Amino acid sequence: MLKMRKTILSEDTEDKGTHIDASIIGNQIKSEATSSLVAKISSEPTASASRVKLVRTVLQDKRDFPLSLFRNLMIQAALTIYLGDITPATLQIAGQTYRLYLEKIISTRKKELLVVHSDQLKNVNLDLITVKDLIRIDEDQKIDEGEKLVIQEIKITLKLIEYTDSLDKDTRGSIAMPMHLDELDELSPKRKGKSFFAGLRSAKTSKNKYMLVSRKTLAALEIIKRIPVLHSIGMKVVSKLQEIDSKLPIPYLMEARFHMQALQILALRVVMKDSTARPSMTPTFNKAIVAYHKSLKRASFNNPQSADITVLAEFAQISYYAYEQRKMLGLANHGVFKILEMGKKAVDVLAPSIGKSGHRVYLKLQRQILKALKSMKSSFN
Repeated sequence: MLKMRKTILSEDTEDKGTHIDASIIGNQIKSEATSSLVAKISSEPTASASRVKLVRTVLQDKRDFPLSLFRNLMIQAALTIYLGDITPATLQIAGQTYRLYLEKIISTRKKELLVVHSDQLKNVNLDLITVKDLIRIDEDQKIDEGEKLVIQEIKITLKLIEYTDSLDKDTRGSIAMPMHLDELDELSPKRKGKSFFAGLRSAKTSKNKYMLVSRKTLAALEIIKRIPVLHSIGMKVVSKLQEIDSKLPIPYLMEARFHMQALQILALRVVMKDSTARPSMTPTFNKAIVAYHKSLKRASFNNPQSADITVLAEFAQISYYAYEQRKMLGLANHGVFKILEMGKKAVDVLAPSIGKSGHRVYLKLQRQILKALKSMKSSFN
């Protein structure tokens, strides 16, 4: 996707590819409306409004299209974000096409399983068989490796669909203002020649502009991290925030959250007996903990403000998570012990200083971390 973005934005206009000019959609959907929109996109690949309209036009067509079309629609929707147009409309259509793609995987694999078991199910109304019933039937029978892989894919996809249940609502509720990646580029110290808050350029108006862009960007990132096809551009946006001012903790916290989101999907695959995901778990968690450490170093322990409290709380929680999941994550005991020690420092700041309800939450976490440290100390002896 990042390569496609680079191709679209390059000065060379030759051979932009079937995704970039949307002809891949035009070749699958033959209609006047689709052809007109594909022609507009071909002449102006950066026209996100036309690309969004194309996706919506195809979604209104209720014919039974193949899985490949839904994948291509998801890519078309994602391209609008990769081009830098991060708006309520582009984020919403990216989330919707991602969910529809997952739903199409389920319906496609269900049909495949029904074909395989058509002999056993010949006296049953196939339309009444749910996916979960079909999976249960297969679990009790002797099945080949191909069927096992299909069932595994269905189970993982069902869980991913569950993760998107509130995505559309959350997008509409949290993304109120559009933004463009150019806004971040304008704030970059590479362009300004110095850190944003440093020297003469840290005027109040500039700081206010940064805060507005930052709020919009962070809100968008919370949605982007829930859509795996957008993770690459999400990480690019995070790196731009870190570039703008490397002294702030939140951009590093966002990086950690992206890695943890990836880890969540890897853990899901492992739970669903997809052994190919396991080798990636430890490196992914290590990336997350490095980003968490960078965020923690930039947070204030002495006089924590709202953003600092968020960082301290999340690090304390992730330290206990590392302890609980150390075997699944393949973490060395001495490494977990160091993470727990930092987690204790973070929670010690929070436990006595937050309001009554929060106080109880952090006291409980403090007790859990202390117990974990004690347990690990005894294992070293």
